[in-house]
Amino acid sequence: MSNFEVQFVDGNYAALIQRVTSVMAIADELKNKNMIHPEIYSEIRAEQTSQGKMRKLFEALNAGGDTVKNHFFYALRSHEPFLFRDLGGERMEVDGIQNNQLQLN
Repeated sequence: MSNFEVQFVDGNYAALIQRVTSVMAIADELKNKNMIHPEIYSEIRAEQTSQGKMRKLFEALNAGGDTVKNHFFYALRSHEPFLFRDLGGERMEVDGIQNNQLQLN
């Protein structure tokens, strides 16, 4: 796991809160991978707005650390591809791969 996934999630906090619409699909995926506790999942479901759901989800991401943020990054890429691209996620992936290759050489 590289650091760019975590940097992407942390660096786009405000935009993700405002713009993610598939919060429950992402939360379902994270719950199925045992990345978030069922109680937190219930709290996310109970929120009335997407922004409220995302704030609760971010509480879980921050509590879970880099591993959970890494899984969130890939779930976001899967469920919100246009937003992911708009926020520069694909560019970061390419840059991260290039940086890793440079370090190996």
